[in-house]
Amino acid sequence: MMNFLKILCVLLLIVGCSRNKIVEDLKLIESLGYDLEDDKIKGSASFHVHYDVPAGAPVKLLTAESETANGIFTTFTQQVPHPVEIGKTRTILMGEPFAKESIKDLISTLVRDPIIASNAKMAISEQDAAEVLNHTMTLPPFYLSDVIEQNITYGNTPQTNLHTVLNQYFGAGQDVYLPFLTLYESEKIMVDGLGIFKGDKLAMRLQDKETFLFKIIKDKNMSGTYEFISEQKEKISLKIMYGKRKIYLKNTRQEPKVNIKLDLFALIKDYPGSLDLTKKEDVDKVSTMIEKELTTKIEKLLEEFKEEQVDPMGFGDLVRSEKRGWTQERFNDQYPNLEFEIETKMNFLGSG
Repeated sequence: MMNFLKILCVLLLIVGCSRNKIVEDLKLIESLGYDLEDDKIKGSASFHVHYDVPAGAPVKLLTAESETANGIFTTFTQQVPHPVEIGKTRTILMGEPFAKESIKDLISTLVRDPIIASNAKMAISEQDAAEVLNHTMTLPPFYLSDVIEQNITYGNTPQTNLHTVLNQYFGAGQDVYLPFLTLYESEKIMVDGLGIFKGDKLAMRLQDKETFLFKIIKDKNMSGTYEFISEQKEKISLKIMYGKRKIYLKNTRQEPKVNIKLDLFALIKDYPGSLDLTKKEDVDKVSTMIEKELTTKIEKLLEEFKEEQVDPMGFGDLVRSEKRGWTQERFNDQYPNLEFEIETKMNFLGSG
């Protein structure tokens, strides 16, 4: 028995040492970038700078060109003395021209080789993906994915990751949406709106206010910030803390109508001195103004989706769940005539 325990301890030590050695000898990719250059795919990859790299030593991206999204990995491997490991990749970033051309090949690569975790973030960059990734090489590990996650939790970005993107891409009656990233002041990275796809191509871009409206209709986490400007040009800043939402179909046997009810709970973060929020009439006045604006802006956004023939809200999937004999082609014909009935209620939790 004692001999068996000694052998077991030795084996555990060997396995532990072997695992540490393998990790140290891998080039762990944190983020992958995809751009278009001369009709070819230009891939880039950022990686964690290992502790044994001398301070001040130049750090460069891995870069490669290929005809396919998967082909870049062969060139990556040829550039480094260690195996390239993409299993820890947390962000997949694509330049705007790449997203407009097609993400079909990239999606196929991700499906065929499902090493990357399903909670990895996908995003579109206003600048070349390689430029953004090059900037992250001097930032803390997994900086991009942390920026996106922070905006999902506390900002106006709806929940999105590789798992949701694949469901949207292959699922019936819905389209893909991804956050936009941009470099500003030449050195800072920020989330700046939402990209909406039509099939495999980027079709339109939402600004931050529109992204907020999208989030409170679509996302489980109904939180975010919204700035309201009154007719008197006075600014009121809101922090939506949480909300309740109900979306259902009316007239399912005839031409369906989508009913959306929103019940939002918010803090007023900033407001003009002309308002006295201790008075019920002032609170009711603000509530009415904001409810009217949100309802109008949401209707406008949904009409824009219809005009562009994109369905990131998944209304096609909603109709499919209620109507027999649903087909994507039939819904595409019905979608331009789909009507919406929107009700918005504001509840103020206080100010500060």
